[in-house]
Amino acid sequence: MKTNSRPGGLAGHAWDFFVSVKLTVATLILLAFTSIFGTLIPQNQHPADYINAYGEFFFRFFNVFDLFDMYDSWWYRLLIITLTVNILTCSVKRLSPTLAMVFRKKPAFKRLSIREEITCDEPAHGLKTLVKTHLSPTFKTIHIREDDKGFSAFAEKGAWTRLGFYAIHLSIIILLFGALLGSLFGIDGHVNIPEGEAAGTIRLRNSGVPVPLDFKIQCNAFNISYYKTGSVKEFRSSLEILENGKQVSKKDIIVNDPLKYKGYTIYQSSYGRLKAKKQKLDFTNRATGEKAQMDISVGRTIAFPEDDRKLTLKKIADNHTLMGQDVGEAYVCEITENGKHPKEVILPTRFPSYDKMRKGEWVLSVAPQEKRFYTGLSVKKDPGVWLVYTGFILLIAGCFISFFMSHNKMFIQVKEDPAGTSVTVSGASNRNKIGMKNRVKEMAAIFNTKENS
Repeated sequence: MKTNSRPGGLAGHAWDFFVSVKLTVATLILLAFTSIFGTLIPQNQHPADYINAYGEFFFRFFNVFDLFDMYDSWWYRLLIITLTVNILTCSVKRLSPTLAMVFRKKPAFKRLSIREEITCDEPAHGLKTLVKTHLSPTFKTIHIREDDKGFSAFAEKGAWTRLGFYAIHLSIIILLFGALLGSLFGIDGHVNIPEGEAAGTIRLRNSGVPVPLDFKIQCNAFNISYYKTGSVKEFRSSLEILENGKQVSKKDIIVNDPLKYKGYTIYQSSYGRLKAKKQKLDFTNRATGEKAQMDISVGRTIAFPEDDRKLTLKKIADNHTLMGQDVGEAYVCEITENGKHPKEVILPTRFPSYDKMRKGEWVLSVAPQEKRFYTGLSVKKDPGVWLVYTGFILLIAGCFISFFMSHNKMFIQVKEDPAGTSVTVSGASNRNKIGMKNRVKEMAAIFNTKENS
């Protein structure tokens, strides 16, 4: 039956559409499928990675539907809005009768679904005290209505627990709105800051668009600690937040221990070593111990000291592998002599004596350089995060009320008849029907005991 609150015309058709349970099911199925796609298809990767993985045709096809950034796409936001409106309208549709039940002004003197009937010899009005005595420990408010033949008693508790259902609905709406707010107005960016320098602009992770901040992030120092095996144990950035050149916040951050300021959360996400402005090689004569140092850069060719051989720096590898072992940064060089075939020479930065194994006249090594790193920071701002937290708290409360609390009612009618006093004990519960059935039987047993005494 349609309620009187339903509007007419086009608005009525829209109302019927949004209060439909079929819409709820369809929207949830679509959200489930999109979540599966979002798991199977990596999000927010470089276009070249997608082309290599799926080919150009499927890259273009997926890109049209924003499948590489689904959670920020217009259609995903539309699904969230649709589900929010659907839950809201369904709640409004059922709210009026629920509020009438919760805030009823008159007690409901009527028989309830769970019922026991007995007969006893005690006069009706003599049982009134007995009824109040056994109902009062459970029900705070007991309504009594008397007539010529006897009386009726109505007791009720937990009517407000029927609002737990609406607390769950409201929590879901708040969660969806918080997620939508974060999707529309949130910031997810990244910035690399060299040691001793500051940055006041970040780049959005998805598009690379620069976003200025109203403060600057300065990296005072960057430190790395290692395990005995040589693998990285921890990397730590000493950060300062500067406004108008003055320090307003300071913290050393590591992975999963961010700095928070003005709604922004600054995470430690990566790091890297800065290339020295000038690369230098040390030459040591094996026989005489004579030393020389020369500047070099990638692609440049230099001559050996007092020699006709030449050396060319082909590249500087960040992580070079020798005999299956990662030796870290290494200079990959070529040595040519009198038109002979070039010979490759590897100079690991961490092992300056490595070239001695080559048995050459000159031992080569990378000259010591000042180690300087940059810190890679993930900078995020989600204006909907507090709504999400609020929604989760309300969801837990709503679930507790809905599943562990109940609306209980008891109605006892006592009438004097020529054959004796008839007692009808009835009750109802929206959650714990078995418990109410036992409660009705226990109450009926009280009158049986009275009869047998």
